Amino acid sequence: MPWSLRVLVGAPLVLCALVDLIASPGVATLCGVVLAFAVGWLADRVARGAAVVPALAGVGAATAGLVLEVAAAQGGSWLLSIGWSLVVLAGCLASVARSRVAFVYVGIIAAAGILSPLGVPDLSVLLALGMATAMATAVGIGLQVRASRQHAEDVRREVMLRERTGMARELHDLVAHEVTGIVVLAQATQSVTDQPVVRQALARIEASGQQAMEQIRGMVQTLRTEPTAPLELRPTGHGTSGLRSLASDFTATTQTPVEVDLAEVALSAQVDAALQRVLAEALTNIRRHAGAATRVRVILTALSADEALLRISNDGSDVRGIGQGSGYGLAGLRERLAVVGGSLSAGRRDGEWVVEATVPIGGDTR
Repeated sequence: MPWSLRVLVGAPLVLCALVDLIASPGVATLCGVVLAFAVGWLADRVARGAAVVPALAGVGAATAGLVLEVAAAQGGSWLLSIGWSLVVLAGCLASVARSRVAFVYVGIIAAAGILSPLGVPDLSVLLALGMATAMATAVGIGLQVRASRQHAEDVRREVMLRERTGMARELHDLVAHEVTGIVVLAQATQSVTDQPVVRQALARIEASGQQAMEQIRGMVQTLRTEPTAPLELRPTGHGTSGLRSLASDFTATTQTPVEVDLAEVALSAQVDAALQRVLAEALTNIRRHAGAATRVRVILTALSADEALLRISNDGSDVRGIGQGSGYGLAGLRERLAVVGGSLSAGRRDGEWVVEATVPIGGDTR
């Protein structure tokens, strides 16, 4: 609940409490005022999204409030503070209600507030009508807020789906088309050359292109799905064997030896996929930015029962390698790891460039 709204609903509560204490001083009134502030705090919690347990507690508070109200009414007084707090609680709960049970809670709280002043001599009907009007207004405002939030969420989902569909279309029509052309050219060139080195390089280009096509198809499929949740990494990893394959491919294409020390760690499919991409990006960066590297180390180890570390280091200088970087690689890795609950650090240490990815252990493994 914003501070401005807290002031808007809190100031009348304080005023009502003062009126109650002045009009009917005593222990019962003090207990009622304390209950009113407890219900007000509960309303704030509900407005923040804690709607399940607070709602249950709200029913109990409303019931207790009704009992105190009836007791006070029999003495000829009615506690404005409890009435106002129940109005606020009903409105806040209506603004976040998403199930029939939550609306039942709203009804119980509203009924408690409306019935509470019925025992007041002479003014019971008038006060009950006033409470009914206040409750209807509060619940109506809450439902309007709920409808506005739902509309905003629907608009956000529609925009997200449109953007994802456009991205999927561009990937399929442009990127996939170009990658398919690379694969076809590599296949055709292999059939007309007799040089073993050239054929081997072309075969690697073909295999990389086909792998890229598989990943593009997977991403297109993901982008075409309903955006009920943030984009998840598709499980394209293959455990330590996939990491070893990336390392061996790097050695074959750069002639730079890679020292691999990979512990068998139980990783979920999503974490596994994230680590595969971390290593792939790190090795690509070595090609781009560390052309003079003579040694690369890849280490996967368990830091604890709940956490694992992938460490990639190289002794290369800042001599430019192949191609230019976009500057988004490390930022993208941090975002990928954040999705699975991990983190990334990168920098120069003891004359080496080191990339470290920390990820959780466990989850749904394959």
